[in-house]
Amino acid sequence: MLRKLLPWIAATLLVAAVVHVATVWLLPRAIMHRVITRMAVLGLNEIRFQNRPDASVRGVVRPSPDLLYSICAFDLSAGPLRVRSPVPGDTYWSVSLFDNATNNFYVLDDQQAHATHQSTADFVIAPQGSPATLDGLKTVAAPSTQGLVLFRTLIDDDRKLAAIDALRRKARCAPLHKA
Repeated sequence: MLRKLLPWIAATLLVAAVVHVATVWLLPRAIMHRVITRMAVLGLNEIRFQNRPDASVRGVVRPSPDLLYSICAFDLSAGPLRVRSPVPGDTYWSVSLFDNATNNFYVLDDQQAHATHQSTADFVIAPQGSPATLDGLKTVAAPSTQGLVLFRTLIDDDRKLAAIDALRRKARCAPLHKA
């Protein structure tokens, strides 16, 4: 009886292993590839300022209506990318970097920036193995040549929305020597 079941058990384990690999390794890359491909139509290495999310908006997974999102799909194959953004002094703000498999590899928020007396976040995203500084700027090593930069800014008071939006629109995401 066990001899008859052994091939079925082996086949089941093989199918489970293939499904596991596809889910853990392939699915995140496929998701990010789709997002970057959709954003590439608008242009890579350029920041996009999203409207305030409502129930119909799904550009960001599970968006909060209390946050303004700005997104930059990047491709480092032509060289490093410079990211600059003013850091608001009186509301939550963050910038997060994601690789081509949806892994978050860098975060800077307003509290960290203010703790180091930064009123502007200014750094370079470069492929792994790049120098720690490029053009005198901090370098963040990206584990993949493609990914996303996601900015979040909290709207803590609707009366401040216009000022918060104007400040976040000063952010830049561009090739290092064009920024």
